[in-house]
Amino acid sequence: MSTNKKKRRVVISDVAKAAGCSPATVSRVLSNSGYPVSEELKQRIYEAASKLGYLSDPNGRILRTAVNPSVGIIIPSFQNPFFSQIIMGIVHLASKRGYTSVVYSSQRDPALERKYIFDLIQKQIGCLFLCSVDDSPDTLKEYISSGGLACVFESNFPPLSEALNATADMFKAAQIATEYLISQGHKKIAFLTPPLSRYSRRQRVDGFKFAMSMHGLTIDPEDVITVSYEGDIDEGLYEYTIGITLAQKMLKQKKKYTAVIALNDLIACGVIAGLKQNNIRVPDDISVIGFDDIPNSVMISPQLTTIRLFGEVIGQRAAQMIIDSFESNERINNITLTVNPELVIRESVRDIRK
Repeated sequence: MSTNKKKRRVVISDVAKAAGCSPATVSRVLSNSGYPVSEELKQRIYEAASKLGYLSDPNGRILRTAVNPSVGIIIPSFQNPFFSQIIMGIVHLASKRGYTSVVYSSQRDPALERKYIFDLIQKQIGCLFLCSVDDSPDTLKEYISSGGLACVFESNFPPLSEALNATADMFKAAQIATEYLISQGHKKIAFLTPPLSRYSRRQRVDGFKFAMSMHGLTIDPEDVITVSYEGDIDEGLYEYTIGITLAQKMLKQKKKYTAVIALNDLIACGVIAGLKQNNIRVPDDISVIGFDDIPNSVMISPQLTTIRLFGEVIGQRAAQMIIDSFESNERINNITLTVNPELVIRESVRDIRK
């Protein structure tokens, strides 16, 4: 005889017990009643509800036939223009298809990201586009298991088979950047990046290492320079400040580089500023290349050589695929959307063969 028992549906009292509050408080918070509750308690309730898999709909489903005609977009920051490019692509396509867009910034806070995903479940918004800062995909999986379709652009976890994974080819992008520097005579190249927690960051570093090895160039561990910035900093200057800090850290090392690859254009702008603060000229003394091709790339001096990642194109194509699948009631299974990157040559790289 089978001993399997049907899993009991999670109810408000379960969430209340886990969060350490009353069921009434849980109900007020999850229904967005406006009742005064501390932010700390709200976070506990959202996290408990997400962890337990609580859904206000008794069937625990996002209903395709009675769904809010909207798409949800969650990004780490409104300040990075590359994320804005992705948003533009999604919003443009979604609008043409009759969907409104709900956009959130997680402010690089995994707890806030989880709260917003839970909000989308509660609102029965069936399409999610996510640049994740969470180390775990559990909350995203809860969204998908509730009936929603998800597209992930960036994450700290490997690609999910049950989500559309949409990105530029980051490995190839770094390979192109590295090979261009090598073609200009550079052999001592550093890769400057925040911590390698994100899958896309590790892909870029792997592309850099591969290109160097293919040309017989040795890479030392210190050639990949990482730094995290924990200070009190304006969100709009976050990555720019990381770039300045990375430049300072690089200059303290004994090894002298002729070129650097920065993780993205905002960081590259900070690197250039940090080098200028130390009277090091770009590209006369050292060359700099970035990724993304954001508008800032042509607003600085020298104008930044970069790898264009086509954020708006990625957003449009991802929205097309997700909305098509949603309207045809299809699930996502092992689908990856990859856009090829492109080198954009400007002024920040010098040919040192001459």
